[in-house]
Amino acid sequence: MNQQETERYVSKLQCNSTMVLAITSFLCISVLLIAPSIQTSYELFGQGVTEEDGIKAARQVIDAFNTGNVGNVSDFISEQYFNVESQIDPVRGQLRGPTEFIDTVKNNRIAFPDLRHNEEAIIAQDDIVVSVINVTGTHTGNFFILPPTGNKISYDAVHLYRVGEDGKIIEHKAIRDDLTFLAQLGVIEPSSPEYAPFFQVLTGTGNRTA
Repeated sequence: MNQQETERYVSKLQCNSTMVLAITSFLCISVLLIAPSIQTSYELFGQGVTEEDGIKAARQVIDAFNTGNVGNVSDFISEQYFNVESQIDPVRGQLRGPTEFIDTVKNNRIAFPDLRHNEEAIIAQDDIVVSVINVTGTHTGNFFILPPTGNKISYDAVHLYRVGEDGKIIEHKAIRDDLTFLAQLGVIEPSSPEYAPFFQVLTGTGNRTA
């Protein structure tokens, strides 16, 4: 290869390198310009809602039951909120959104004015939040169809919430220790005296006098 051919080859390499550098720079600039819009779209579709947001909403539920304050319910309960637990009542089963939640809180606090939901654990994964609580109170008002008994309650419950793209709760289901709850209210009793000791230990009614 003579000197003239060598110069032409070097010049061609430099030209190719310049073109590669230009293309690389263009791609880098394009990514930097597009990335903010991608992040914005990600947030707009609700992916910006974190598991911490769901935990916060679950704790706001606890606070509402403990205080009776329902003035900020729309901050954490969606308009599409559906409570599986209210479906046993043909009237309340029609309620949705903050209206249903407020009605539930008011009915519970009418029956148990000193109602407390004591947080034991809250776990979140994706759009599901699991809240484990201990419920205490004194039954001094009507609990739906159950007249007041004056009895104290203390039972465990697990609440499952599904959180929407706006960070608000859209669905609720509970797994409660209803056996203990109803036994403490005196609604149910063992079917035979021989089961009474076991029943009393199981439901925490052993120290209750008839």
